[in-house]
Amino acid sequence: MKIILFIKRWISTTNHKDIGILYLIFGFIAGIIGTIFSILIRIELAYPGIQILNGDWQFYNVVVTAHASVMNKFYENKKGKKIKWA
Repeated sequence: MKIILFIKRWISTTNHKDIGILYLIFGFIAGIIGTIFSILIRIELAYPGIQILNGDWQFYNVVVTAHASVMNKFYENKKGKKIKWA
């Protein structure tokens, strides 16, 4: 019961510190998912011919589009400017 209340508090919070932590968690998860999509794309394009997607080009297009969408959200902050890493 306490876990449900804890999750509900985190999801519906207006505290700026909690929102910042949620934003960092979302960015980390989005980065991992985008990296997995990138690895899948690179494996498929590593050699000529069909590699791991068994010729399902529609799924390949979905992976490329999902990778672009996820990484777009990962690399942009709330104002739409790119994050300066160094």
